[in-house]
Amino acid sequence: MSIMRVSDPTFEAKDKRSDSRVFVRFRVNRAPDQSWIATFKGHASSSVLRAAHAVFNGTDVTLELVKPNSPAELTTALDCFIECANLGLRTWGGVERSPASSGILRRV
Repeated sequence: MSIMRVSDPTFEAKDKRSDSRVFVRFRVNRAPDQSWIATFKGHASSSVLRAAHAVFNGTDVTLELVKPNSPAELTTALDCFIECANLGLRTWGGVERSPASSGILRRV
């Protein structure tokens, strides 16, 4: 079963005076494994949102990122990162899961 986002993202400003970074919190339907987390983080950190400090605690996820243009932009990006991690797509400089090798991980 694939991992899915099961809650809307919530936003919290890091610094009330500076609107440049926010914490985004959301939940997924089950706790991901380490390779899934690495793939998610790779896509999130290299995206235009420049997500940093992704913290996974069971099914709770917290990201710190440059404020997106809109909640819709962030929601779309989160769903994209989750789908890429589910498919095991390449993480920039991380681990790649080869679809043909049924879950074998290799360093890229």
